[in-house]
Amino acid sequence: MRDGGPAPWATLRELTESLARHGTRTAVSEVHGDRLTTITFADLAERSLRLASGLAAAGITPGTPVLLFGPNSIAWIVVRLALASLGALTVALDDLLTDEELATLVPDSGAACAFVASKHLPRLPAAWQDAGRPVFRLDDGGGEPALAVPQWTTLLAAAPGPLPPIDPDAPHMLVYTSGTTGHPKSFLLNHSNSLHNVVGLTSQDVVGPDDRILLPLPFHHVYPLTVGILSCLASGAALVLPEAVDGPRLATAMRLGRITAIIAVPRLYGALLSGIESRAAARGWLAKRAFKTLFAFSLMARRRFGWRLGRRLFATVHRQLAPDLWLLASGGARFEAELIWKLEAMGWDVRSGWGLAETASILTNNGKGAGKRIGSEGRPLPGMEVRVADADAQGVGELQARGPSVFRGYQGGDPQVNAATFTADGWFRTGDLGRIDADGFVHVAGRVKEMIVLGGGKNVFPEEVEKVYAASPVIKEIAVLEQDGALAALVVPDVAAIRETGTLQAADAVRVALMERSHELAPFQRISGYAITGDTLPRNRLGKYQRFLLPDLYRRAKAGLPTARRRELSDTDRALLDQPLARELWSFLKQRYDRDDLHPDLSLQLDLAIDSLEWVTLSLEMAERFQVHLSEEDAATLFTLRDLVERVLQRAGSATAVPPAQARPAGALAPLSDEQARWLRPLTALHQPVRMLIYALNQFLIRGLFGLSITGLQRVPMRGPAIIACNHVSDIDAFIVVASLGRPRLRYTWWSGDAGRLFANGVMRLFSRASQIFPVDERAAGAALASGAEILRRGNILVWFPESWRSPDGELQRFLPGVGHLMLHTRAPVIPARVTGAYEAWPRNRHWPRLSRLGIAFGPPVDTEALIAGGIADAASLADRVRDAVGALPSQRP
Repeated sequence: MRDGGPAPWATLRELTESLARHGTRTAVSEVHGDRLTTITFADLAERSLRLASGLAAAGITPGTPVLLFGPNSIAWIVVRLALASLGALTVALDDLLTDEELATLVPDSGAACAFVASKHLPRLPAAWQDAGRPVFRLDDGGGEPALAVPQWTTLLAAAPGPLPPIDPDAPHMLVYTSGTTGHPKSFLLNHSNSLHNVVGLTSQDVVGPDDRILLPLPFHHVYPLTVGILSCLASGAALVLPEAVDGPRLATAMRLGRITAIIAVPRLYGALLSGIESRAAARGWLAKRAFKTLFAFSLMARRRFGWRLGRRLFATVHRQLAPDLWLLASGGARFEAELIWKLEAMGWDVRSGWGLAETASILTNNGKGAGKRIGSEGRPLPGMEVRVADADAQGVGELQARGPSVFRGYQGGDPQVNAATFTADGWFRTGDLGRIDADGFVHVAGRVKEMIVLGGGKNVFPEEVEKVYAASPVIKEIAVLEQDGALAALVVPDVAAIRETGTLQAADAVRVALMERSHELAPFQRISGYAITGDTLPRNRLGKYQRFLLPDLYRRAKAGLPTARRRELSDTDRALLDQPLARELWSFLKQRYDRDDLHPDLSLQLDLAIDSLEWVTLSLEMAERFQVHLSEEDAATLFTLRDLVERVLQRAGSATAVPPAQARPAGALAPLSDEQARWLRPLTALHQPVRMLIYALNQFLIRGLFGLSITGLQRVPMRGPAIIACNHVSDIDAFIVVASLGRPRLRYTWWSGDAGRLFANGVMRLFSRASQIFPVDERAAGAALASGAEILRRGNILVWFPESWRSPDGELQRFLPGVGHLMLHTRAPVIPARVTGAYEAWPRNRHWPRLSRLGIAFGPPVDTEALIAGGIADAASLADRVRDAVGALPSQRP
């Protein structure tokens, strides 16, 4: 390994003093609304050193622990540099700590003084405050008397004065680990630890005086402190602090700060790319296709030839987002190579690195040119060494490190902890598994403690499995854990993405997505169980899952219990629910869903399982009870209970309210609209030749090319009313039914078809009309049921696929209650049908079918009248009986 050479600074005081050489150039910009508050390099150095002198005059000595507790700000940076310049021991706390965590960490720190944001002052432990320790505000308190606590500026000396000497090996910060495993520990970092990182990074000349760097990470972490604050300022680059870490305010900071670089974590870059893709898709089909084509070309050129074409191909995107932005730097969490390549294809230079808080942040990083290898975490910094211990056949083992930036051990006096942390020959056990390639690049596979060992000795890294499943657009978050010796997952669906697919069946969408994505994994990596939750999964501030919390969350989600503590009602929500109609509606919903823990934040789909069919029933009951009509179009725009209550209040007393005399009887279906009735009209002379051509072509394909065996056809009447309920495993299922029924029955046979797939253009509409297919939208189940009931009332046969979704594994799925509603409203008998061979011929994960013999069996009719007379009078139970009848039919491939 190369020696890092002499450092330009021995202590952080020297680094702070050196900032003045950049003069009146802006050092830090802080965004407030649509304006910037700034401080120059000269002022930053002077104020930090004046504050250090003021602290010394106030009796704070080198080594004294001092709390720093507040959000990112210029004041935070000034105080942090001042404490380092004095030689005090900074204890920077997470701005989002809970009261319980504060009660533990503040006394444990031994702090003798504190700099605290005004909002946190009342939260400091009473016993700590009662001891008379000095406390200073980091802000102006919003213009209030601010609890008679002086502001930090009152400590400023008139001018920087002499300060006590600092030993480079003296500690300058007490760090508490983020607790992804549930057991946070504390340790010290000294001046030489941090400065070795700073020197190693600044010597690479990645950024310089012409750069303006967006820093949206919480400063209490070692990574943003070392890489973001110290290294960037030492390089003469300016920092831009966003007002908050959300899309609009990050965009504002990027615009106002005219940023050239971002230092963040992979999740932020993933969200950035998703936002760009979403904006392209929102501009229409042509723009979406053009973007995808250009993106694919740019990605190919970058990967194959090293060409960076993105800035030209996506010049408009760059101009609108941040025209000067060229660098995306990341650390703190694993950065997937696939995402890096995509960002590179957009035209940015993406740099990743690896390290831990215990190594003062950075051990390895990707540099320029030959010093960068996407998919790796780069090479070790000068002066640092990394080795692989106990490597397996693939060269993967525990990564161990040593060098000037490595800490000396954990606090607490337990010798066993530190004995397990360092090897006998002094190497730090990082707890990460990985390998080092022939060119010295480090590749990280996962954490030792997070690796799941299954029966048979199979090792699974959760992040690798999560990456594959999370590629589905309907999965917002997924965390993998071990349950009873097998893999399980906690899944947060993307409700908005699911609705865009044309369904409200969130559970089915997730189930199908998991089955589809499992084909990309080895059998031992596939999950065998999962639970769905609407609550965001727990992460630390750098975006890593807090995996120690997952088992309890999984158990609660499986049991149908809330996985997150519900917030207290806000004043706005209390005012909403205090309205008389809202109180009555809330009481009704509590009783209907048998839940006392209702909260306005609950998801209608995920927490209350209100899908399109349940919405039909619920909306009818609300119309009857509250004389307020909510349509199926409303269902598509309501996400939470708050949305529902607000919409009911909005409609109450308006023209859309339902007069009692016009309200439909409970359970009655809505009348057909003119648009629905249009699709049920008799075929015209124009449709007949098209119909004959479709029939002849279908017979040739299904009977001639594939081959079809049919059993039980005599059980299907020549005309209705009757429902054929068929399993659904492939896109050719309907064609199999057509080929089996023959022309006489088909004359009176109607079908439902997805409005998005079968009615997208004129040709498809002609095909559907000639085939007697009427459009359905899963988000408007009431309209589909009304059309189906009308078809049966006219004495026709209705073909219905109760599963709605094509089976991802060929097995029979849950039958949705829609078929049960039709049975209740029409009393029509149901002929069960089961297709075989179709899954093998054309499963949903294949682009084209393969020739395979097909079959279909029709079973004895299900007597709807007899079932209802026998006491089975709810739609879900009737649907279950139909499923049983279909399941009893032969399932083997012919």
